[in-house]
Amino acid sequence: SQACWAGRSLLPAQQAWERQQAFVANASHELRTPLTLLRASAEVAQRGLPENDDRRSLLEDVLAECDYMGRLVEDLLLLSRLDSGRLTLERQPISSSDLLADVQRQVGRLASERGVQLTTDGASGTVWGDPTRLRQALLILLDNALRHTPKGGAIRLGARSQGRQVQITVADNGTGIAPEHLPHVFERFYRADSSHEGERGGSGLGLSIAKALVEAQQGQIRLESRLGEGTHVTLILPAAQ
Repeated sequence: SQACWAGRSLLPAQQAWERQQAFVANASHELRTPLTLLRASAEVAQRGLPENDDRRSLLEDVLAECDYMGRLVEDLLLLSRLDSGRLTLERQPISSSDLLADVQRQVGRLASERGVQLTTDGASGTVWGDPTRLRQALLILLDNALRHTPKGGAIRLGARSQGRQVQITVADNGTGIAPEHLPHVFERFYRADSSHEGERGGSGLGLSIAKALVEAQQGQIRLESRLGEGTHVTLILPAAQ
């Protein structure tokens, strides 16, 4: 029958996808140990050098690259688990006000150091989700907002209950995103702005991870942005009943 033929024709693509996912997961696991050893060796070598030795700065670069690669490996492993549905979620009622206070406390000091004001407009509602993974998604959004909000700018957090849903917002008045980049911001490894390349701040995986984490909790993520005016991200999540 036509349905059987369609199923057989899709089988090779499905098998290729599964092999690719297995490769990413296995490669990420295998990279963890050598990266840990590289970092440990660089730290030991650095401790054995005098303070005024030029080689210390070279080893600082090695440590920074090890940290960057370590974050990239962890991100790839997380995406692999999300793609294959193997990420364990522990969903429970989450107070929006407690969640936003937690992330504001964690990011507030960094925001102050950069001269950016981080405030909460108000928070109502109780989300049904995994607190660790939801917090992770919010930290990704805040990191993104901080990297694109200049000194003197502001980032606002908010949450409100709307029937069977809770909307959590992260809004900034930073540089914004050009219209041609907006359709691609959730694509993996996509970088809308290469001017921060030297900072080694991100791999282009952050927003795709945030989107996947929210969708794994039966939520949605929406992003609106205007160049020169800022970015507004909304997470729409199930409310705890």
